[in-house]
Amino acid sequence: MARASHVADGSRCWAFPYNRAVQTWDTVIVGAGAIGLSLARRLRQHGLRVLIIDKGEPGREASYAAGGMIAHCDPQIPPALKPLAHASAAMYPQFVRELQAESGESPDLRDGGTLAFFDEEEAPGCEGARRVGPEEFVRLEPALKVNQPGYWLPERSVDPRALCSALVKVAKHSGVDFVTGSAVMEVETQEGRVLGVKTANSHYAAGIVVNSAGAWASQLQPFGLPTRPAKGQMVCVVPAPDDTSHGPLVQHVVRTPDIYLIPRSDRRILLGATLEDAGFDKRTDADTVEKLYRAAVSVVPGIGGMRIHDSWAGLRPAAPDKLPILGATSLPGYFAATGHYRDGIMLAPITAEVMARVILGQESGFELRAFSALRFA
Repeated sequence: MARASHVADGSRCWAFPYNRAVQTWDTVIVGAGAIGLSLARRLRQHGLRVLIIDKGEPGREASYAAGGMIAHCDPQIPPALKPLAHASAAMYPQFVRELQAESGESPDLRDGGTLAFFDEEEAPGCEGARRVGPEEFVRLEPALKVNQPGYWLPERSVDPRALCSALVKVAKHSGVDFVTGSAVMEVETQEGRVLGVKTANSHYAAGIVVNSAGAWASQLQPFGLPTRPAKGQMVCVVPAPDDTSHGPLVQHVVRTPDIYLIPRSDRRILLGATLEDAGFDKRTDADTVEKLYRAAVSVVPGIGGMRIHDSWAGLRPAAPDKLPILGATSLPGYFAATGHYRDGIMLAPITAEVMARVILGQESGFELRAFSALRFA
């Protein structure tokens, strides 16, 4: 016997066999980072029954380690990705307002802009950016030590840990089911289409499976996606115990070719980040932490009076061409939403919107051929 799904693949309605005694879902999302959680929320808004499965705890991998810059003005964004980046950045204020209203938690969206120093041949790729000389830099950010011109960019930042916490709360309240601490080992099929997924201990039936497993997306057998981990180490500094000043030392995100600084409203400042090819090694090392700290002090000397509170490393999911992997695959019912590399937090709102449309058989509204999983065939 087959149970018909609401979801369409082009003009075809999907159906999948199931046992009445076994719970089924419309969609299983593998991976509970910002991408998977945002997509789960959006699919629930469309009435789909959603299960998220994660090998660990929700939001504790790349999203937890991210800086949270919504850096759509970055000149290094590939041309094919710019429409999605700009659209997602524009969505963020409403996205955060909705999450805050639904969860009661604040993702600490900050909109003071970014002060950026690029290499000479680079220029920001967004409207609203303006050239700023050293004197104006000092006026905008008195703690900043600069002797060269740069740019003010109309960018925002968000706290990814608070963002994921809000997303988890909203997902659970809306009826999304979670299985955590259990890695998906296999995408199961029958007669050439998705039947569900298998973990070490259980089978979960669904007519749709979305691979949002980040750096681990390649490990879903036999239909893994070609992502690899790109390690990044970061440092968090906090005011010294005897510091009685109010507000963050730095008000803006500051970005140079060597270091970026991301202030939080609770006076923490994040310093980042490295880019390393180290496999799945998430260890930090003292030399790198010291290097990041010294680079930050050279830009904002006042950071020398702060203390290192924490350091960590995350594994960004990198496809071979550094572009996301989005959309349908050659296997009916199996979709990709991974490979966001350094831009997963920034691209979470638009990825959720676009992927929900694709899964529902609607027009995505964007040109997605550059991101198709079929490009690696």
